[in-house]
Amino acid sequence: MNKANTFYEIQDAVAFNNPIDEKNEFYTDFSGFRKGFNEKKIFKYLNINPTTKECNKISQPLKLFLSGHRGTGKTTELLKLRNEIDETTCFFTVFCDLSDEELDVNNIDFIDIVILILEKLIETLKERKIDIPKANIKSFYEWYDQRITEINSQTDESASIEIEGKVGIDLFSLFSLVSKTKGKLSGSNSTKESIRTVFKNKFSDFSLKFNEFILDIKDYLLRNEISKDLLFIVDGFEKIGSFEDRKKILIDNSNKFVEIKANMIITLPIELFSEVGRLKEFAKHISFPLISLDDKSKERFKEFIYKRINKDLFENEDTVERIISYGAGSPRETLKIISDAYIEAENEKIDLKSIEDVQKANSKIMMKYLNEKEILLLKEIKRNEPISFSPELASLLVKKIVLEYDDGIERKINPILLDNEDFINLIKD
Repeated sequence: MNKANTFYEIQDAVAFNNPIDEKNEFYTDFSGFRKGFNEKKIFKYLNINPTTKECNKISQPLKLFLSGHRGTGKTTELLKLRNEIDETTCFFTVFCDLSDEELDVNNIDFIDIVILILEKLIETLKERKIDIPKANIKSFYEWYDQRITEINSQTDESASIEIEGKVGIDLFSLFSLVSKTKGKLSGSNSTKESIRTVFKNKFSDFSLKFNEFILDIKDYLLRNEISKDLLFIVDGFEKIGSFEDRKKILIDNSNKFVEIKANMIITLPIELFSEVGRLKEFAKHISFPLISLDDKSKERFKEFIYKRINKDLFENEDTVERIISYGAGSPRETLKIISDAYIEAENEKIDLKSIEDVQKANSKIMMKYLNEKEILLLKEIKRNEPISFSPELASLLVKKIVLEYDDGIERKINPILLDNEDFINLIKD
């Protein structure tokens, strides 16, 4: 992606589904503008001194859930965190993005994610040219190979997982086996269900072997002074197709996360925030809220926009300020408004009319699917009444009709709706 210096370069410059880290020229540091969040908390949970980056061993595997609206910048923050940790010898970090790894997010199971985590671990070792000895791989490889043979016996030959003869056991051969397994978890096929059934039926054995494999790798990394521990960062759960699937994997199967004896940071979709109480028995939780808009953060948002788009491509400063206001503290929503306004603009410049056209269109769509219970809840929020978590609130959060700030202490109605007269009349007492 390059900065847009001409009007028809805007669309690529505001591609809002492409996460970046602090090494990217578009990166803007929003540290300190999210009330209730401080990245130092994450370092402390990992037993890393936030100032010196020196670390102590974690006595029990850490499970840390990071929750917030989609588009708040969680992935960017996690990529930045990974880079900072990689500069130390505290952890060997493995980053997994569920939405970017060829898994079927509309038909996904906990087993799929464990296999993805395994593949990304091996892939990251290969990328960093860390050659794990055969002795550290052999036991897990042989157990995994037996499971593949079992899966193949239950499927047609044409749909089976290909095994490349009796090659030597090394990191590459294990990666090939795991990668081919993950490949069968895409789309609709009978092999997918066989893989899930075999690994579920033997999950206690699988987790035991996986944990032994992880321990062997950790010992090798420690002996060779590469890192003291392993850390998996698992992102993208909010992009899984349905609420039921997200809840089943993250909440109903939370005991399986416990069985995997590895440190994990996992993004938690905001509609599952009410389940945090159940997770606290084995996990920590940090909220990653939207950016609270004030004079200082609005200036930072201008910097965020102007890094991507030449200032001359906006009609005036008022236009940019309106974009920031409607973005409501979400970097992704801010970029999306610019992208939509680019389409609406009648001349080769984003002006106030194009922003207003976007606001009108988006507010109509938001209003279209509101039900009676949600409307009643919106009236309570408008009156600043204390709101307990409910399915209606979860729905409004997912649809970004209601926005959360300051660790959920502050809830606001999306400003795009508040400039819609029909909506104001709808929630009027």
